[in-house]
Amino acid sequence: MIYESPMFRTLGDTALNVEFGDETSIPLNFRILALDQAIRKNPPKGILETNPQVRSLGIVYNPLVNTRDRIVDAIRELTQSLRAVERLPSRRVTIPALYDDPWSRECAEAFGVRNNMEYIAEFNRMTVAQVIETHTACDYWVTGVGFVPGTFVSYAMDPRKRIGAPLYRTPRTWTHSRLLNFGGNTSTIYPFRVPGGGQLFGRTPINIFEPEQKNRVFKDGPVLARTGDRHRYVSISRDDYDAIRAEVEAGVYEYQIEEGVFDCAAYLAWLDDLGEPREKRDPESTWERA
Repeated sequence: MIYESPMFRTLGDTALNVEFGDETSIPLNFRILALDQAIRKNPPKGILETNPQVRSLGIVYNPLVNTRDRIVDAIRELTQSLRAVERLPSRRVTIPALYDDPWSRECAEAFGVRNNMEYIAEFNRMTVAQVIETHTACDYWVTGVGFVPGTFVSYAMDPRKRIGAPLYRTPRTWTHSRLLNFGGNTSTIYPFRVPGGGQLFGRTPINIFEPEQKNRVFKDGPVLARTGDRHRYVSISRDDYDAIRAEVEAGVYEYQIEEGVFDCAAYLAWLDDLGEPREKRDPESTWERA
């Protein structure tokens, strides 16, 4: 559900969380981003940082400059002044991916489970080719960035293209870097070698986290993804993968990023035309097939 008015949760003595609902939906995320924009344009005294996520906005503040209650009052006033979200800044980022890759298969073998791509296909009653076709068929909206440095949460913008699979029952102790994975119907990428339980189905040759900041795309920070980005995946061959990876390691790869503004109102109208409710729990079930 979406709350009638935002809930304010305390996160220690220097931070709070503004929650708009308990759904994981793109329309709800629009409201979070609109509030984040409003705060950045007119920040209440003492606010140090904001962190938009799928259904909430984290706020870090200096308690020596302003009190929690005053900040809450200021943000509540901001939320009441916000109108329906019409447009938001949004980049379109193209992500090349080698699907059903050898590194994902290696991980599956190392931890004694079946090929994750085959499992994803079976779970969604598809072939492997249909999984790839579906994952590359629409943009994915980034609803939050975090968990480990560089990673993100994203959802298929076309509800007819939403697929996924349950997390591992027992997480892996390691995962190769840059592997695409599903956790429920969340699509993301592991930025570097890290434990994890997502179902693996491909690898991108590009960096989504580059602490060395060799490539100019990382000049303002080591993280590629931003909340409000639209990611579009493109299937590539192994030869393409190797060629792109060589350019990335040399710091000369041209990342395909289009700056722009997204028409949120048109998207919501399109969802209405599809008969897709704007307020919807996601995922709708426990991710067990009927």
